[in-house]
Amino acid sequence: MLKRKKMKRKLGVCLFALLLLCGCWDSSDIEDMSFVIGFGIDSSESEQSPIKHTTQIAATKKKGEQGAAPQGKMYQDFTLEGRSIQDILRALSLQLPYPVYTDHLESIIINQEIASKYDLSILLDQMLRDNVTRLSPLVVISKEQASDILNTDIEGEIPSSYLSSIFENETSTLKMLPGVRLGKLAANLQSQKSFLLPNVKKLKDAVKVDGAGVVKGKERKLVGFLTVKEVEGVNWLSGKGKAGLLEFKDERNNTIVYEVQKYKTKVKPKYQNGNLTFHVQIKAQGWITEDWSTSAHNMSEHYVNDLEKLAEEEINKLVTGVLDKLQQDYKTDVVNFSDSFRIAYPKDYKTMKKNWDDYFAKADVSYDAEVKIINTGDIVK
Repeated sequence: MLKRKKMKRKLGVCLFALLLLCGCWDSSDIEDMSFVIGFGIDSSESEQSPIKHTTQIAATKKKGEQGAAPQGKMYQDFTLEGRSIQDILRALSLQLPYPVYTDHLESIIINQEIASKYDLSILLDQMLRDNVTRLSPLVVISKEQASDILNTDIEGEIPSSYLSSIFENETSTLKMLPGVRLGKLAANLQSQKSFLLPNVKKLKDAVKVDGAGVVKGKERKLVGFLTVKEVEGVNWLSGKGKAGLLEFKDERNNTIVYEVQKYKTKVKPKYQNGNLTFHVQIKAQGWITEDWSTSAHNMSEHYVNDLEKLAEEEINKLVTGVLDKLQQDYKTDVVNFSDSFRIAYPKDYKTMKKNWDDYFAKADVSYDAEVKIINTGDIVK
């Protein structure tokens, strides 16, 4: 009996190996597929077809073949207008000689006009329901037309892939938000939490991350933008950044560059007699990587202490600037103070959750930064 089982197992392995060698009976050649790499969503001028949707497809055909991309390009862009995303994607079948696959989608760009007009959960509904589209595509906002961003002439690159790759640099700068993926965005929309989406702009031969768009949780719509400096303040407040540089001026207006090796932000909420307050503690360690002061010095302890205080003042300025805008102009908690409050006051949070942004806007927020310079580099002055 044991020998018979071993023979059956060996026979099964052999048959499986033969199937692998033979290939799949319903497989398709890669040249006969349209791999979608990017989506762009803009407003149309037509009331009957309010959505202008751009689909960016990676080139798989060789020059001269039907469906090949224009000379010198690694992709093709197809822009159509319609009443829904699904309607537009199906309409592509009328002009493409091969099926469209969205499981390689990398970036979704949404123009500010349509993001301000429509609930984002509706605008992205087709992608969230589709069982082929993954939840990993990067989602960004743009003040420019999404179709123009996708048509940026970047030598040797597909714009949507290039854009997605930029966010691998988040460990190098505090002026950029961590990339927001479709799955994370969907969770924020479902919970009606306010959040930020990176804003991108078109350069001559590149795409640049430039600040962020503010999405208000209740409306699920874009309500405004933050500058690069304000995004830097958000990263200090939320502690979500990885690392980067802090640039400030000394007492003689010389530029000093402090490289942040690590930092930690701790938010302490207090809720008493209906009054909500937060205290934010920011601690950072790093070193001086550039010093434009002309006076000779040997990085004495006194000089280092002065630089630490100046760095702390700069962080406080960044935090003050963005907090004023978030609390007074947008009245939105995009720095996730709600998380610390929910942990400290779970019962109160349940009753305040639906109107959390209003509570955040009225809260008193205090903060202090503690900066340590642990290395000054090789001094040659």
